[in-house]
This record gives sequence, structure tokens and C-alpha cells, in this order.
Amino acid sequence: MSSLIPMDVLCLHVAGGTADECTKLVRAFGSPGRWRERSPDDWRKAGLPDPRARLVLSDPEGRAAQAEAAACLERGIRLVWCEEADFPPVLHRLPQPPLVLAVRGRWPPPEPALGVVGSRAATPYGLNATRRLAGAAARAGVALVSGLARGIDRAAHDAALAEGACPIAVLGNGLGVPYPPEHAQLQETIAQAGTLISEFTLWDPPSHWTFPRRNRLIAALARWLLVVEASSKSGALITARHALELDHTVLAVPGPIDSATSQGTNRLIADGAQPILDVDDLLLTMNLTPATGTRGAHDPLLAALGSAVLPPDELARRLMRPVSEVRAALVALELQGRVLRVAGGRYAAR
Repeated sequence: MSSLIPMDVLCLHVAGGTADECTKLVRAFGSPGRWRERSPDDWRKAGLPDPRARLVLSDPEGRAAQAEAAACLERGIRLVWCEEADFPPVLHRLPQPPLVLAVRGRWPPPEPALGVVGSRAATPYGLNATRRLAGAAARAGVALVSGLARGIDRAAHDAALAEGACPIAVLGNGLGVPYPPEHAQLQETIAQAGTLISEFTLWDPPSHWTFPRRNRLIAALARWLLVVEASSKSGALITARHALELDHTVLAVPGPIDSATSQGTNRLIADGAQPILDVDDLLLTMNLTPATGTRGAHDPLLAALGSAVLPPDELARRLMRPVSEVRAALVALELQGRVLRVAGGRYAAR
């Protein structure tokens, strides 16, 4: 925990308070320090909702806040107050900005960043487009922000990891809750290679209202937002709306007109979002230069592949490496344009 966070502020955070509510208390009572000595009527006059005031004042010794701080410290999680110097300034421009962020990994997160969002029920078309576009941005030196969900989010994080870029995952639950459960290892990997961010307390579960709050953070942290496959009611469209409110650039990948997962992205384009048709479009829009070099020129996987067309398990057998490791390497080589995935999940060298 940062020693800069006053206990009163941490108590408000544990009770679900926002930066706006903190500002109201400062105006009413002065700097944090003795807020919890005031009466419920005083809190009500300051403009705090009764449920919030009851939660904070019912714990005058701040035991819940102390337990939160200790649990975060034990797990290597830093708590960043909105008044700290390295709190991202863009977050102050949000409606109901977060009061405290729980972060693990690199902090502050690197800039510039590309946000990548889309359908959980992504199609092969959407997943391939995400890997191709996000991988190109990562190779050009851009951090990738997404929400750790299934589908497009997962593909974006995988692309960042495969390219050695910084993955930034914004969670719709506490950092102590692996969600979705099958992404527990991915969450841990991102903590080591990039940044995990949440405005919720450590054990807060995901719910229908936490994901829209998460989406506005993704929009704020990304200078550009790329939407890849989104239905007409997708949460990705909420993220796009927040990005537009912040004057950030919204990009969208067009899809088939008869695909439910492309209705939202096609509508974004019709409403003025920048269509992204290929890697060159994306890099030009972001004013980025394609990465060059000979990384992987003597890759043993390419040598094992040769002129054959092979599945990952056969390559793993030849290289005597775990199949999961070979699959990850193949994704990286595919993003670099060095291998091509063909029918049946097999791969061929380009």
C-alpha cells in the first residue's frame, strides 16, 4: 500500500466511494484525517449517500481498510490514491473518477497505448484480425490495453505477450479474483510482464455493473481504441462511447453484414469511426512506423517446420518442447508474418 493514502480515504474506498465523494468531504470537513469523527448528519449534508456514510461510520477504527491494505501488500499490489503524482491525469476527466486504483506490475503504465475490445464470442475472423492488428501495434512499440475477458480481449493480451510488448489488463473485479477462471494463469503472466489495474477492492466479484465501470478506464488509458467484432448491444460500444467523450480516436474493423458480431462495429463505422482494413491502415492512423529487423531469422521452430505443413503437436514432438510453448511461438511467428496457419490448424512457413 502507498503510505500516501490517508486512512479516511482508504475507508471511503473500501465502502465503494468515488473521487467526487472524496472531494465533497474535503470541501465539507477539510483534508482527510478526522472525517470519521463527524456525525451521520454531517456526512449527509456534505452530499454523501446514506449507504456510503453508514458503511464508513460503522467502522470507526477502519479495520476493513487496514485488512484491505495488509492483504494487498502481501500480494504485491499497490494502492494508488487519485491525489498521487503518478495517478494517470486522464482519469480525472471521467465521470465519477476512481478514488483509488489497485495495481500490480509496471506503474505508471507506459504510453502511448492502444485499447483493443470486442466480443467475448469472437469468430475466427475476429480473433485473426485482432492478433494481426494488435501484434503489429505491439511490434511498433505501443502498449495494449484490454479487459481480460474471453474472445477479443484474450487475443489482444496474447498478441502483446507474444511480441514482448506491455499488456495492460483492466479488470471488472478485484485483483484477488481470477475472472474468467480459465484466465488465472494469463492474469498472473500479465502481472509479471505488464500491468493489472482495478478500481475495486481485492475480493470484489464481477457483476453486471462492474464491467461498464471497467470499460471507461480502458477508454481513458488508451489514446486509440480499436473495436474488433461487437454486437449491437456489446459492452465494447460503451467503451467506444467513453473514448469519444474523451476525444480519443475510435477505430473499427468492418465485418460481414450478416454476422451478429459485426453489427456494432459496422454501425460505429457508419457513425464516423475510422475503418481499419489492414495493418497499414492501423499504423498510419496511429502515426507509427512498422517494426523491422531480423528477429527470429534463425528460429529453431522455423527450421523444424522447413517446407512442411505441420500441426503444433508434431512440431512439439520434433523440438521436444511443450505443446503450449510451441503454440505460443507459432502465434508470435504468425503475427510477424513468418508462418501461415492453414486448414486443420496446421502451419506452414511463408
